[in-house]
Amino acid sequence: MIKNNLKIAIRILWKNKLFSLVNILSLSLSMAVGVILFTGLKATFDTDHFHPELNQIVRVLTQEIKEGGQTKWATAPLPLATQMESVSFIEKTVKVRLAGKHNLQTDKGDVPVDIKFSEPSFFDVFGFKLLSGNAKSLANNSTTLFLTEKTAEKIFGSTNVLGHTLQFESLGSYTVGGIIQDPPLETHLPIEAMLSINSAEMLEKKGAISSISQDWGGFKSSAIYARLKSEDDIKQLNATLQNYNRKLDKSNLQFLAQPIEDITPRKIDLKNNPNAGTSWEDVKTQLFIILSLTLLAAFNYISLALARAFSRAQEVGVRKTIGATRGQVIGQFLLESTIVALLALLFTVPCVTTLAHYIPDMDDVTFSWDISLIVGLITYAVITGLVAGAFPSWLLSAFQPIQILRKMKNIKLFRGVAIYKALLVVQFSVTILFMILVVIVADYDRKNRAIISSTVPSNVLTLDLKGEKYQNLQNEISQLSQVETILATNWYYEPIKMGKDSVTFNDKILEMKYVSIDPKAIETEGISLLAGQNFPSTMPQSTEQYVLVNEAAAKLLESKSETLVGQNLLLDSASVQVIGIIPNEIIGQQLPLIYRYLPNEITTLTIKIKPNTELEATKAIQSVWKNHFPEKTANLYNLKEYRYSGEVNGEISGEMEMFGGSALIVMIIAALGILGIASYSVETRTKELGIRKILGANNIKLVWIVTKNFGVLILNAGLIGVPAGLFGGKLLREEMGSHLDLGLINLSIGFGLVALVGLLTVLSQTIRAGQIEPVKVLKAE
Repeated sequence: MIKNNLKIAIRILWKNKLFSLVNILSLSLSMAVGVILFTGLKATFDTDHFHPELNQIVRVLTQEIKEGGQTKWATAPLPLATQMESVSFIEKTVKVRLAGKHNLQTDKGDVPVDIKFSEPSFFDVFGFKLLSGNAKSLANNSTTLFLTEKTAEKIFGSTNVLGHTLQFESLGSYTVGGIIQDPPLETHLPIEAMLSINSAEMLEKKGAISSISQDWGGFKSSAIYARLKSEDDIKQLNATLQNYNRKLDKSNLQFLAQPIEDITPRKIDLKNNPNAGTSWEDVKTQLFIILSLTLLAAFNYISLALARAFSRAQEVGVRKTIGATRGQVIGQFLLESTIVALLALLFTVPCVTTLAHYIPDMDDVTFSWDISLIVGLITYAVITGLVAGAFPSWLLSAFQPIQILRKMKNIKLFRGVAIYKALLVVQFSVTILFMILVVIVADYDRKNRAIISSTVPSNVLTLDLKGEKYQNLQNEISQLSQVETILATNWYYEPIKMGKDSVTFNDKILEMKYVSIDPKAIETEGISLLAGQNFPSTMPQSTEQYVLVNEAAAKLLESKSETLVGQNLLLDSASVQVIGIIPNEIIGQQLPLIYRYLPNEITTLTIKIKPNTELEATKAIQSVWKNHFPEKTANLYNLKEYRYSGEVNGEISGEMEMFGGSALIVMIIAALGILGIASYSVETRTKELGIRKILGANNIKLVWIVTKNFGVLILNAGLIGVPAGLFGGKLLREEMGSHLDLGLINLSIGFGLVALVGLLTVLSQTIRAGQIEPVKVLKAE
């Protein structure tokens, strides 16, 4: 029976190829996000599953107990590892010091590389493999450096780099002694570069890094792992760890073991655990989204199935006449919907796999295509197919043969389509929301590119000071023949680096951001103040007397520009006078900002050079830098190309990609949903339209009669979607600045585009109303 039904289902789907393809496309779009979420969840649960004997590996956690409560950390003090080495049921321990990003000096500038210090046992406990080199060199040679394949490719363009010497800023020179194979799955312990733990101890003595090797209080930047002889030893290990509890000046430390398999999904109450993947709360959210998408896919399938209800009804009548039961008919329809869902899955998976490289945060996600993922995706497709086919199969199987074969056109499939209309309104409301955001962001990007193009000169270079004193360097660079002006500033039309301070004014205490600015920057760039005056030509470097604020800051302080100028503010505990108000930034976010002169916080020199002298100026500035700081690389870039390369080259912003992709998917899904309902509406009103045509209605009026109700639905969706889009735009404005235009034109364009697509989709079906032949319609009645 099943085999026979399968043959019939395949034959029917093939006979109605166009309808089947539309259904497959509709389900594919809904299932695509579900497949992405499934693969993301699989990557999370696959994390660290490439380590051998995974259930015997543990990580030591630190529980810090203070008077105000207790905090659990995913890190542990290094001296604890020495104590654990004597425990009989521990095979091996591993110390890992988390050093963070350090600048690798190259001819093309600094390359930030994440560094971890460890020891040879790292490769015994974990499943990381060395493609070349010897793990023991980490113990024998303190200048040995291991790189991962990905890092070696990024730096050298090749993994054949053994023996090459690399210079790290503040750390010194190291020789590449091994290449670590990139792990096949995600890991909570990502590696870019590894140095010897002995090297860390030597750097501590030089003062290059903090001294934590023997410090029980320095547990926040180191981790300890152990391989047990048996997974059953973990309880005994937790009991043993209680013997190593430590009492510090302001806290007590307790230690406990965590199986490495329990690291993911991430525990939100565990600190210093950044690479542990998705949290359990996020997993639940993603499962809810998958369920919602399943229902959305089902709705579209139902609407398209109803459009074909009349053509399938005679088939049902004939099958029942020759003895088919209702259960058999239901099974037939469910089998068809399940096959369509499985075909949609076969179409979706390759597309998602191919497009994953272009999806933010997805290109680096790794997971295994094993039986559990395949079964999970197939189950997801089957459930989607069963849910989608449930209502049409129940509805059509209820028809009585005599009803169908006599007057099918008089049969009402259900008394109303209110629920379907409501769902269509919801779908189009969401589409309008996303489309308005797309239009707003596109308009913002266009205007921002125009502002950057006209405002930021192409002959300005930026030089990272790397924490060095700059006065002598600035004076020497200013003497170069290619240089017009040079500013020591953390701001150039928008903040380059910001700080945050507590501001007290008129009994109001606020947290506000500030930038350190060259006193000459405002005058040099020709910026007109709204009120007050610029910094004096001579400013004391030791004490701060004056500040400038922008419009947004003045508004936040609830003061008019005229009255704020001359008033004193408390920045932390220092009293300063507001000397002037400048306009908000015309590029980027318009944050409330205080402009201060803090020479010790300056991080950048902004150098305007003479036109067409960039090559000569770059060489000259690098030479001056090398004379002052020979151990550090000069990070010198063209400001416009470095900070605004995406805008200058017309690249699509991340917000535009996100909202644009979402709007496209939701619009197609909504269009397919209204397509089925429109087709069904024409079928059920055939007799009425035939009579109207006999009474004199022309083709345009007939089309209008059927179409106008859908126009009302789209207008209703606009009543919900436009305010929602406006609200979303206001939230975006808080992030992107007041340049975001939420005016009537952008709102109208967003709504108009969706309405146009919706009406064209409806007209593709309702235009058939004008082609009705009354004689044939009434003859059938």
